[in-house]
Amino acid sequence: MEGKYNNFLKRTFTIVIVIPLIIFIIFWERFPFFIVILLLAGFGLNELYSMARKRGFEPPFILGFILTSYFIFLSIYDYYNIKYDKDIFLIFIIIIAILYFITQMFKKDHIMLLPNISISIFGSVYLGYLFSFILKIKYLPNGNYCLLSLLFITWVNDSAAYIIGTKFGKNRIFPQISPKKSIEGSIGGIIFSTISVFILKNWLSLTFTKLIFLCLVIAIMAQFGDLFESMLKRGSEVKDSGNLFPGHGGILDCLDSLLFTAPVFYYYITFLI
Repeated sequence: MEGKYNNFLKRTFTIVIVIPLIIFIIFWERFPFFIVILLLAGFGLNELYSMARKRGFEPPFILGFILTSYFIFLSIYDYYNIKYDKDIFLIFIIIIAILYFITQMFKKDHIMLLPNISISIFGSVYLGYLFSFILKIKYLPNGNYCLLSLLFITWVNDSAAYIIGTKFGKNRIFPQISPKKSIEGSIGGIIFSTISVFILKNWLSLTFTKLIFLCLVIAIMAQFGDLFESMLKRGSEVKDSGNLFPGHGGILDCLDSLLFTAPVFYYYITFLI
């Protein structure tokens, strides 16, 4: 019980520090927001590769990070009216890939080549393409409040699921993936996320019915994102992806829900606008 209480205090302290900082960055228009996204994606990619290394794999970080950067670059290309051709970045990726393949030719054992490349490409899609939707949301009309709404729904779901699951959780939802996640916590997260519609009605220009459906879908997708990362950690036999945020774990532990909710939120909003 004392361990759960201490963990709750750590989580609360981290939230109190981090959330105001995130809000400040979102509304600081002069700051190049994409740099923050690129740094977070890079740290998350490093955590993902660290988990892969625990299972004996060696995915090429440079190749993965450049491909991750390419996905993020595509998201800001039109917004910042960048003059350079998109294909130049892609050609650079191909050159790096060729150089990587050349270095592999001098190795005696190539049994890990395909898994390593696959992990590298997967990581760039997972943390580059999916996370780039945060930028796309930021650059929508009223994008700051759209992004704030996404973060709010996702955080409410995660926090409510954790608190209710810790207090009342008895029936495990997927014990083979995450032994601590419960049906009670999952339902609580969805309910409280849906209730958050009363705050969002002043941030988003959507009808009450559309807002409720949005909150419901985002809450469900947030839990899928959390479970997916739990599968990755379970397969790598680690408890947390890192220890950057006390009580929360690493970057991946904090972003796992957003990686699944951001694309859904973006297409939901753009379809209805």
